[in-house]
Amino acid sequence: VISAGTAGGFSSRGAQIGDVYVSSKCIYHHRRIPDDIEDEHEFGDYGLGNFRSPPLGKLAKRAGLKVGVVSTSDSLDYTMQDLQVMHGEGASVKEMEAAAIAWVCHSLKTPFFALKSITDIVDDEERTSQEEFYENLAMASRNLQTKLSLVLSLIQGKPMLYWRWDYVAAASNDET
Repeated sequence: VISAGTAGGFSSRGAQIGDVYVSSKCIYHHRRIPDDIEDEHEFGDYGLGNFRSPPLGKLAKRAGLKVGVVSTSDSLDYTMQDLQVMHGEGASVKEMEAAAIAWVCHSLKTPFFALKSITDIVDDEERTSQEEFYENLAMASRNLQTKLSLVLSLIQGKPMLYWRWDYVAAASNDET
């Protein structure tokens, strides 16, 4: 399963408008779990998520994608606590659905990754105007469409394992 869409990105992690990222893992940054829960460890993991994507470094290189942590919430804005979680987990991308989809795929033992194109910069001091956002959205959407088509053509007929850096197929002549 691929969660393809647009998102905000962190310039401090190298994101620029129009970049397309493939997830290394998906987390939640906006789930509040009360401190007085008896089994805090179990619910803490549930609150954060931490759903690893298949290792797709070779795919990212072939498709010209960046690789990064995708962080999910149910809000366009964020609190200082959310920002601390995102920075602590090394988030490159902030969006609103990938971790939820990753959770369902994890529960069903189905491979999952996110493909997200950057529309705005989360850690930019200057706010993006509505007009700029729509221009960025158009460019990010075009880039996402191009990269998604490329990714689908590349992965067709190949196991996810093929896209690991350390994968060596018997009698394979594919370029890396």
